[in-house]
Amino acid sequence: MTPLTAPDSGDTSASPPEPGKVRLLLLALLPVLAALGAYATIDLSPATFPNLYRVVVVLAVVPAFLLLVRPRTATVVVPRLFMWLAVTWALWLPVSLFWTVDADTGLRKIGSIAYAFAAGLCVLAFSGGSRTGVATLRLGWTVAFLVTGAIAVWELQSGRHLSDAAALGPDATLTASTFYNPNNYAGFLLTCLPFLVWGGIVARSTLIRVLHAGLIVFWIVLIVATQSRTGFLGALVVGPVAVWWFGRAASLRQRPVAVPVLVLGLAAWIGLSLAAASDPGQRVLGQFTSPFEENDSLRASDRMRVNLTLLGWRLFVSSGLLGRGAGSFELLAGQWQQVDLGGTTMAHNSFAEIAAEFGLPALLPLFAVIVVLVRVTLRRTAAAAHRAEAFDLRMATGLGLAGFAASGLAASSILASPWWWMLLGQASAQAWLLYRMCPSRGDRPTDQRSAGSPWVRADDQAAGPRSLLVGARRR
Repeated sequence: MTPLTAPDSGDTSASPPEPGKVRLLLLALLPVLAALGAYATIDLSPATFPNLYRVVVVLAVVPAFLLLVRPRTATVVVPRLFMWLAVTWALWLPVSLFWTVDADTGLRKIGSIAYAFAAGLCVLAFSGGSRTGVATLRLGWTVAFLVTGAIAVWELQSGRHLSDAAALGPDATLTASTFYNPNNYAGFLLTCLPFLVWGGIVARSTLIRVLHAGLIVFWIVLIVATQSRTGFLGALVVGPVAVWWFGRAASLRQRPVAVPVLVLGLAAWIGLSLAAASDPGQRVLGQFTSPFEENDSLRASDRMRVNLTLLGWRLFVSSGLLGRGAGSFELLAGQWQQVDLGGTTMAHNSFAEIAAEFGLPALLPLFAVIVVLVRVTLRRTAAAAHRAEAFDLRMATGLGLAGFAASGLAASSILASPWWWMLLGQASAQAWLLYRMCPSRGDRPTDQRSAGSPWVRADDQAAGPRSLLVGARRR
């Protein structure tokens, strides 16, 4: 007998089937390709054809769209709102070309945004709001962290960077990996931490947990290497939350906490000691406080960011809340004489950039998705059998949305970054799973078993107490 799936608002027909192997392969690859972005080529050169990320997107976006418009999926609130966002942007962004400053520039920007946004659409559709899909995405984010981290280590050792035009200045200790700007890389790293912690929580093997502890130490080193205030402040906020998450998850699973914490502390001490013993590590750790040292350059940078945000607001208001058109922000910032922008034309605030160029028709559906994700994350109540798993989903989704917001507010310009939109799609997939796992009052939660995944053990895919007692002894 085929087991029933958990209902969506009482409608069992809304539960999509588990993803097959091809979709799982795409879910594992997309985070890596999205993180590589323009460097998703054979030789890590943006000039090389083809770009593997764009090839995958071109082949996958239509099937993904068709999956999301199926009747049993289109009635669920999370994918329905994401589709509303996708369709609204697909219609409105080209319309803005009629009044933009430069139609050619605007058209190129719309194309870049479309390629990037497709990442979020694909991961949401292919995951189907399923345990197997979400777990495979978590693995993909971990691999993306390792790949970009390896490039950052190469930067530290060689003093070179993938792009000669990277916004790094003369300091060889700064890293940007594939993200051009250290602030962009710091934003990416902040969004990776929840997946590293989550992977350690659900791991059954002690060795895998220790390896995840080592990854978190590596994460700390990379955050320091970006020399980004966004990264530093984000780590100070996210770090304690992640520790609390780990402890609470262990409590819900009735696991001892002391030994894992000691292992994590020992791994951190060994890792940082080894890093400090190397020449790149000494240079990085020696500049630990430099992002917060008061100087003229830092004050000018803060003033420039504020002025750029204010410029975005002025363009938004002066356009009648409809925006000045695709690609117009940088062109208008280059002509702006009323405030000092320090020669910078990139918005350094992606939400202000959206408002300035595309106005309310683009902002409203984006904020609607974010608000609904927050509401589902905070208000859906899980049955006792799903409590630990639902708690992990809440924490990962909440921290992911915080990383989405922080990156959008601090990165130079992130609208054309695939990983940023993929993060929103990932959060939507997790909220969709939480929505299915925590039915409305009066709905009875039922068991959900997956068709199997090459990356996730079958026991981890089954619902109920056994899947939640991760690491418990078999009877």
